[in-house]
Amino acid sequence: MSRAAVLTALLDGELPIKCLVERAGLSRAQVYRILAELKQAGLVEYGGGVARVASLELQHLLKRIRAKYDLSRLLAGRTLEILDHVQRGASASRLAELLGVSRSTIHRYLSRLCELGVVRREGDRLEVVDEDVAKLVELLRLRRMVAVVEPYAEVLYADHFIVKRVPRGREARGTPTAFTVFREYSVEVSTSWDYYVQPPMPVGLEEAIVHALLASRSRYERTLAAVVYAKNIDKVRRGRLRAAARGTPALPLVLELDDYVSGVPVEHYDSFLPWDEFRELAELYSVELRPALPAHVLEEYFREVGRALAEEVYAYVFGGFNLLVEELKPSTKDVDLLVLTEEELRSLMHALEEAGFTPLAEAEPRRATVYEKGSLRVDLFLGEVGSVVITRDMVRRAARGVAYGKLHLRMMALEDVVFLKSVSGRERDVEDVSRIVRARRLKWRVVLEDLLSQENRGKLALTLLDTLEVMEEAHSIRVSRRLKARVRELALEYLVEQALKLGHREPREIAELLGVPRSTVMRILGRLRRDRPAAGVSSGSGLQDG
Repeated sequence: MSRAAVLTALLDGELPIKCLVERAGLSRAQVYRILAELKQAGLVEYGGGVARVASLELQHLLKRIRAKYDLSRLLAGRTLEILDHVQRGASASRLAELLGVSRSTIHRYLSRLCELGVVRREGDRLEVVDEDVAKLVELLRLRRMVAVVEPYAEVLYADHFIVKRVPRGREARGTPTAFTVFREYSVEVSTSWDYYVQPPMPVGLEEAIVHALLASRSRYERTLAAVVYAKNIDKVRRGRLRAAARGTPALPLVLELDDYVSGVPVEHYDSFLPWDEFRELAELYSVELRPALPAHVLEEYFREVGRALAEEVYAYVFGGFNLLVEELKPSTKDVDLLVLTEEELRSLMHALEEAGFTPLAEAEPRRATVYEKGSLRVDLFLGEVGSVVITRDMVRRAARGVAYGKLHLRMMALEDVVFLKSVSGRERDVEDVSRIVRARRLKWRVVLEDLLSQENRGKLALTLLDTLEVMEEAHSIRVSRRLKARVRELALEYLVEQALKLGHREPREIAELLGVPRSTVMRILGRLRRDRPAAGVSSGSGLQDG
């Protein structure tokens, strides 16, 4: 009797094990071995001489799946394990490494699953497309993880890891996190629980905030996490914060923290306390807030700067002020200005100081300093933003403008704003990009042109791809598939070049290092050998606007 046959026999209700033995015509030891395998998978429970499906929810789910598929094929070998990895985002090339089997073995499993219609494959990307099977895999993973926690622990979140709480003072496996460690960041939280993440892992400020958001059971608790963020806003490594939240329900909330603590309305406003209540709570912990400023306040600041200028200055805007002008945001506390000449840069720096702005850092060769006045932060750039050179096409597209005395502001096109914010390396810009993409129909061809215009396009492609994937995960935003494919190809080409510089020569070795098919590496190596430059965007590229 197979695992599927034993499980099928139990779908109508619990059975005495002796009945399973009789039906199978197997020895008692053989039936117990099969039951042990099913129990380890989280499918059944047995004891006292009887066996049953592990839960009523699981029983109903398996009945629905049995009506569509042959259970013996879904339970064969390591199929459930493969489905679990696919559900968590593993690529086809990565599965062999994760399971320690050959690629041909993985190919056979995936072929069967695709033939059944359970899994869809697009290149190296895999997706469990049957909702019932996806729910089964998730439920089994949860049961396995819950089984390793203490009986007195309450599991608050379980997926790739577990966040749990135990009565204060009780021993528990894992690493202290969330509200338990907030005292280390100057926010003492009174609670009758101790919070842990399991399995043990390094927990810093960023992980503690993410785990607190996952563990929260009320708007008040999530707002406490926002207080910790605001209290330590100059210490938070936003890239690490975002990485800790990837793959969890906390990601959309993490992306909105900057706006929320600044008083800017956010999409998930009902996850936190109203901002006035947040401000009162922040005051209890001596948190100094920097509320965002509405357009009329910013315009008065610009007038002061314009009056202080001795000569005309043309500055290009690509920050929060663009979103105000486009009515995508009611307020901001960050303004990004770029000038094209050193003379304009010196004039603008002098005028900012005359208008009461304070420089926070010394000017650098290709980037000016940062200025602050009250809640407003102004970043000045000369000719380039980070490692991105401003092109003539970007300047040409900045046709919309407004003058404040001798200060002339030119609003960069939203496509250019999306590109600059996506590759700037400033994680706080991701949510602004999301606002633009959700509200406007963009010409994605222009974003790709911006990328291809840069000498370091491969390295920038990595950051752009990450931003696009974060937006898709957090907000279910879909961007041009052709754009993503082109950006992914440029990013992979850059990574292959870096692998070669590190001394990796064999295609199989590079493929395993990058987690991509060997054929992909071979194709890229062939292109690098021919030293063919990246192609520009032509009318026949197939990339669609919008």
